[in-house]
Amino acid sequence: MYKTRKLDKPWILGALAIMLAALLWSLDGVFIRPKFYIFPAGLIVLLEHALGLIVLAPFIILSWPKIKLLKTKEWAAIGWVSFFGGALGTLMITQAFFAAIGGEVTFATVVLLQKLQPVFALLLARLIIGEKLKRSFYGWAAVAILAAYFLAFGKTGLNLGEINWLDSAAFYSVIAAFAFGSSTVFGKRIVNHLDFKSTAGLRFAVTAVLMLIYSLFTGDLFKINTVGAVYWGYLALIVFTSGAAAMFIYYYGLKRVTASASTILELFWPFSAVILDYFINHNVLSWAQIAAASVLLLAFIKIVTRETAPKFEFMAKIRGGSGRGRVLGFPTINLDKTGIDINYGIYLVESRINGKIYKGLLHFGQKETFNEPVSLELYLKERLENLNDQEIKIKEIRKIREVKRFRDAEGLKKQMEEDAKELGN
Repeated sequence: MYKTRKLDKPWILGALAIMLAALLWSLDGVFIRPKFYIFPAGLIVLLEHALGLIVLAPFIILSWPKIKLLKTKEWAAIGWVSFFGGALGTLMITQAFFAAIGGEVTFATVVLLQKLQPVFALLLARLIIGEKLKRSFYGWAAVAILAAYFLAFGKTGLNLGEINWLDSAAFYSVIAAFAFGSSTVFGKRIVNHLDFKSTAGLRFAVTAVLMLIYSLFTGDLFKINTVGAVYWGYLALIVFTSGAAAMFIYYYGLKRVTASASTILELFWPFSAVILDYFINHNVLSWAQIAAASVLLLAFIKIVTRETAPKFEFMAKIRGGSGRGRVLGFPTINLDKTGIDINYGIYLVESRINGKIYKGLLHFGQKETFNEPVSLELYLKERLENLNDQEIKIKEIRKIREVKRFRDAEGLKKQMEEDAKELGN
């Protein structure tokens, strides 16, 4: 009798959200952004982020109690994503496409080099946040990247001799690929520790400030009076499609999948762009493109339905705490959280202490009754003494729930009693 494989619903929802965001980005690149060719790229990037900030600002205000507790590590990640992914990356890819539209360089140069993005992201995900997925994922990732190249050049063919590697647009494309790829990785670090709505809002806020400074320095801001009513309409369309709306959806997805999976699923951008071009502009696909699109779609299906979020496993040092858990009747072991890059939440885990395995509950995140800094705490049914300064191994079994806010200690105690049922008798 065959065992039915249980699907990872959060993973599937997250993956589909990434693909939907990529679809919206393809609408931008094919049908909207080229209309702004006559304007300075810096001005357009500033305006789309300023308008997007207006839409997302309420999420920043509502989540400010959590935001102000972010550590230097998280703020550095927000700064990186805003500068590289928001300001520099968007500016560079806009400049590159404008150069291609103006005939300075072929679109092949821009597209080919920009496709380095998943390569950068996969490497940085492994090096920076320690993502290590199953071999099957990396196999399908390689298939997806190759299929994306054939999809992009399946009609005209890829003639490397036509590519001007020394043109400024080639430099713009490589910088954009690195910027977007690295932003996927650092974006994952942010949504691990903050809700996706606030993450999107902060990204637009910081990027808008950076682009305002840039536009003042270059003088682009003073050309805002040249933007007519029609183009303001296009900018509003960007905000509710490929801009703020897409980023909102994207971070919802990134919170539920790995950065490595996200960068491959973002290849839905060229897939959807070619398909839209076929239906809207009636540009017939070549057989090579049809084959590449089919293979890429298969890779997406495999990644969405067959892959799952990897279980974490790490070593942590035991340290002293305030004893608050003991007051509630649930004494916890406080752990050093240095270097831990996982989602906030309550987890059922296995812990190895002094050579023995104990099942426990792991809390990672802000205190659930107080606006205090992040804590990493382990609750065990067994009472273990004199554990300070020891190192223990923690291995995830499954996530039980998100970190919640409780009005009082009594509410938290009732929830902890419910959580403790996961440990069994």
